[in-house]
Amino acid sequence: MTPMQIAAQIFGAFGMAALFMSYQQTERKRLIGCKLTADVMWVVHYLLLGAIGGAIPNFVGIFRELVFMRRSDSNAKWTRSPLVPGGFIAINFILALLKWETALNLLPICASAAFTIALWAKNPKLTRMIGAPVSTAFLIYDLIVGSWIGAVNESVAIISIVSSFIRNDLRKR
Repeated sequence: MTPMQIAAQIFGAFGMAALFMSYQQTERKRLIGCKLTADVMWVVHYLLLGAIGGAIPNFVGIFRELVFMRRSDSNAKWTRSPLVPGGFIAINFILALLKWETALNLLPICASAAFTIALWAKNPKLTRMIGAPVSTAFLIYDLIVGSWIGAVNESVAIISIVSSFIRNDLRKR
């Protein structure tokens, strides 16, 4: 393994830990904070691997999470506009088209669009429910581009989402 590949795996491991923690949160602001940390780590991971299709949605996700964290702030009423999530989804697709390599890059972009809607919904249960198919899409992408830590991450994320759903949603019934 080259030093760059080792560095990519280290950043990916930190991203994996932050993402795992995000699905264990019951408060929306904490969930988004963990997701923000994970996005930063995954941008670096994918860039070190040369996988731009994985880096784009995580890069846009950094700004998405920063805006979504301010959504309840009375001084930031603009963040409540339904144009905000639509804007982030559009930016993802525009960047994907500008950096077009293969149709494979659309897999993480589409997954990110679904997750943007989940985060916008202000409902941690819905975020967890949408998180499972999003993680499945990234798992497929990671296996194809050789992001082994990403594949482990998405597998752990799916397990985390399911366990959190059981703990937070099914047991409360």
